[in-house]
Amino acid sequence: MHWGTGALLGALRGIWSVTGIRGALANTKQTGVRLAFDQTLENGTGMGVAPSTWARQDQVVGVFHKAVYSITTGVAADHWIRPLLESRKGPTSR
Repeated sequence: MHWGTGALLGALRGIWSVTGIRGALANTKQTGVRLAFDQTLENGTGMGVAPSTWARQDQVVGVFHKAVYSITTGVAADHWIRPLLESRKGPTSR
């Protein structure tokens, strides 16, 4: 499961990079997406329990691991993928 979700959400981060969603803010958002996706999948399949029932140390370790994944994936994606679809005209397009 971890390899599959990592690949799927890594592809999402690549799409974000090509569309101009990059940097630390994108990495932070991907951490949240990764946490939510994993918990939804684990609890939906009956393989996990709600994070609110975890010991505090387990919560910290879980968030830390997802953050390391997100930062590493984001740095690689931002380095290798140019922002081809980034808007050059500002917040409005014509």
